Amino acid sequence: MPRKYRPRKEFKFWLYHDRAEDSRLMEFIQYCKATRQFARVVRDGIRLIWSLREGNTQVLFELFPHLERQFKPDAEELIEQFRQMLAQQRISAPVGQPPLGEGRASEPSGQKSLATVKVSLPLLDDDDDGDTIVLTHKRAAVNGGNLLTGMLDLE
Repeated sequence: MPRKYRPRKEFKFWLYHDRAEDSRLMEFIQYCKATRQFARVVRDGIRLIWSLREGNTQVLFELFPHLERQFKPDAEELIEQFRQMLAQQRISAPVGQPPLGEGRASEPSGQKSLATVKVSLPLLDDDDDGDTIVLTHKRAAVNGGNLLTGMLDLE
């Protein structure tokens, strides 16, 4: 029984032997051709890239259903994980400091928090145009210490 004619169009592209990525693609293409999957893989790949560029993840989850849980986790599961994190944080909070969620900001490990320093600002007289603000710094503070400490004379 003869097959019915279906109009089709061929597309060509080039891969280069001297590029590692292209060489790996050539191997994968040979495998796909040997297993008669090449046309389907190309169609799915182009469809996936197109949909992702449009901001649509429907094709991604259609082709890879196991990824949907990673991108769209269950709300109840997230709430439980958050509760566990809070409980763990309460246990590991230093003495005298409230745990996270109770007025304490999280600090990345290895970083020091900056101490709050009150600086009195000079009073400006709007009537006199001759007022200027002069900031000075100590040479030792610039060379080896904190520039702001030297400029604001906070030592």
